[in-house]
Amino acid sequence: MVGATIAVGSVGFAVNFVALAWSRAAPLRFVSPFHYYTPGDALAGGTVPWVSFGVLAGVGLAGLTAAFVLLARRDLAP
Repeated sequence: MVGATIAVGSVGFAVNFVALAWSRAAPLRFVSPFHYYTPGDALAGGTVPWVSFGVLAGVGLAGLTAAFVLLARRDLAP
């Protein structure tokens, strides 16, 4: 499970990096969660980018829900 999390994070970062560097891959930037995490925009604009915040909160909530569902079936007793 930890390996899958690392893989998703690494692929998301790589997709965002390639999308920023290569114009043909620019539409892929919306697939990566790193596209929506822009704290500099909030500091420069003085407001919270609510669409990006909503996407990140939704993905986080979906991940948390998936974790509870997947871990409820595991036997963690010693």
